[in-house]
Amino acid sequence: MASHTRQLGFYALLAATALGLAACGGSTADMGQMKLAVADAPVDGAQAVVVKFTGVELTGNGGNPYTITFSQPKTIDLLTQSGTASAVLFDQPIPAGKYGQIRLIVVADGDPSNSYMTLSDGTMHGLQVPDTNGFKLVSGFTVPTSGVVDYTIDFDLRKAITCPTGQAPVCTLKPTEKLVDNTTVGNIQGQVDNTLVPNGCIPGVYLYSGTVTAPEDMDSTAASSDTNQPQASKVPVANSQPPYYYQFTFLPPGTYTVAFTCQADLDNPDQADSAVTFNPVKSAITVAAKQTVTVDIP
Repeated sequence: MASHTRQLGFYALLAATALGLAACGGSTADMGQMKLAVADAPVDGAQAVVVKFTGVELTGNGGNPYTITFSQPKTIDLLTQSGTASAVLFDQPIPAGKYGQIRLIVVADGDPSNSYMTLSDGTMHGLQVPDTNGFKLVSGFTVPTSGVVDYTIDFDLRKAITCPTGQAPVCTLKPTEKLVDNTTVGNIQGQVDNTLVPNGCIPGVYLYSGTVTAPEDMDSTAASSDTNQPQASKVPVANSQPPYYYQFTFLPPGTYTVAFTCQADLDNPDQADSAVTFNPVKSAITVAAKQTVTVDIP
């Protein structure tokens, strides 16, 4: 990433009012229990990414939305919700049925008294969203009658926040989140050998879906068919001293590849950067539901 770019990811869900129960074609008896949380991973160059949530709107396949407004805004520092940690937005009954869109209602207008990012040097940047209506997440799921569902909205902060030159001190928060069913996902974690992180190295571990032999850096202009594009990236962190640790969470079962680079700071997410090279590359990693696989990078 260019030095002026700091990326972020994030967002969350809802409960319904009695007024909207007909939208999914149900009655007050047709209810299920839903738990929704938000989580994210550490982002290089930042010590806090705080977002103010005021409510959630859930739209059923019938097209009519259910809206819940929090009695008090939920101000969450996404950087404290890394690894397997998460912050619960709600855990309550909602109308049973099929849903296709979630809109996270936030106060992110560039005013740092609402949502903001604090960089490692202590400077504070207000956050603003491109759409004043909030963040929309299109991801279908079903809440069964008398059933229980447990979801987390996972944000990739390294992709979600940018601080364009000329816009300072305001940064933009872009929707790059995904909805995951906590009962069906697994994790990858591991450590990076000290010798891979010499002086001057800005380390990064990138995650790819499937078996990838020619990994690429982030490029928003890449074709959707480009299977060498990363699914996510993390900055490995040493707890007190090396070795460095990394973790990818909320992964659907399947096969993955992880790749290491020393040029993470040169990765501009909006273009291909030939200066970013990867070595070593670890492929054919199998992830199963409710399990964590350890993959060290020697």
